[in-house]
Amino acid sequence: MLIRILILFSGLLFQTAVRDNFLLLGYAPDFLIIGLVLVVKKNNLLDGVFLGAGCGLLYDLISYSYFGFGIFTFTLAGFLTAFLKKQVFTDNVFSKMLMTLLVCLINGIVSLLIINYFYAPVNLTFELVRLVLPVSVYTSVLLAVLLFLYYPFNGKMKKVLG
Repeated sequence: MLIRILILFSGLLFQTAVRDNFLLLGYAPDFLIIGLVLVVKKNNLLDGVFLGAGCGLLYDLISYSYFGFGIFTFTLAGFLTAFLKKQVFTDNVFSKMLMTLLVCLINGIVSLLIINYFYAPVNLTFELVRLVLPVSVYTSVLLAVLLFLYYPFNGKMKKVLG
């Protein structure tokens, strides 16, 4: 449990402190979703909800966003991660990459819908293609690169391809 909390805390530190150093064409990855995909257990939906809510609370306390926005979106991301791991999980890089892509896309769509409804009208399709899709792809590719580096060095070559 301590390792999982340390991974999420390091994801939070990356998200708030060094995220701007990972810019690629103006897009930055979502390190908290990478952390959630790595630490949420396979058969525990409540675990994903609690870890996501904790990440969202810490993110709201540290960041300058509206309070409660991060709690809601990361609780949803934690639930989706746990749900996807429970339903379609195979422990390889490609399934984790696909799961990260789906969770990032749904998290971005929900964020856009909340912004559109409560704060400022936005063109949802344009912002989805311009902002959410590239961030989701970048986040999932970054996770795949990390896992391609991690698994072979720990003797888990079978997990790379399935």
